[in-house]
Amino acid sequence: MSKNQLLRDKRTRDITESVVIGVVLTGLSYLAGLVFGWISIHGFSWLEAFAVLTSYSCTWLCVKERRINYPIGAISSAAYAILFLKTGLLSSAILNAYLVPTLIYGWIRWRKDVITRPVTHVTLKWIPIYAIITGLGYAGAALLSQHSGGAMAWTDSVILAGSILAQFLLDNKKLENWIIWAVVNIFAIYTYATTGLPLVAVQYVFFLANTVYGYIIWRRSMNHVKSIHTYDGYAPDNRTLEAGPIR
Repeated sequence: MSKNQLLRDKRTRDITESVVIGVVLTGLSYLAGLVFGWISIHGFSWLEAFAVLTSYSCTWLCVKERRINYPIGAISSAAYAILFLKTGLLSSAILNAYLVPTLIYGWIRWRKDVITRPVTHVTLKWIPIYAIITGLGYAGAALLSQHSGGAMAWTDSVILAGSILAQFLLDNKKLENWIIWAVVNIFAIYTYATTGLPLVAVQYVFFLANTVYGYIIWRRSMNHVKSIHTYDGYAPDNRTLEAGPIR
């Protein structure tokens, strides 16, 4: 079997796994909601279930470093934008509406799977800049949401500002994106459970656990890229052969 065929087979397997995981975890999230009394049978929302399922699938493909996570993520973000708008979570709705077109940036930055961008660390000189921009974004979003009568304005704005930062780091394949996502997920669990979106809240419990798994897998990928040597123009396990700094 050719190397290209092996790569295609692995990509197909990862995509299939993402769909199965999405279905299973969405079902488990709904079941947990029923068991703990967070969800009623009559309160089931197909829009919420669709957003949750596609989000699970997208997240798994992110961990696997599959570029197709971006179009799936755009579909999921569009569904979430409508869902959050209906629930009054203005910052979360704005965030997801913002993500739909901006995911094109990540699609370009990741490059094709066969030459995917390597995982690297955030450089220290950029940390203060990220902190200032994120802080300003949080303050602006919180004031706007509060002025517009949005629900859970302050915690909802943490989700907005933190998610934008985490997504930017993920788009550039920075290992620290998983740490930022972990913080965002903690606020999301509280916010969505409080505002009547228990299925989404349960999903973020799984997402919180996934940040640990994602960090471990990406760290392993980063170490793997550093240790491999070029041979026959092919990088094993779909990893790029270059480990240079991201521009």
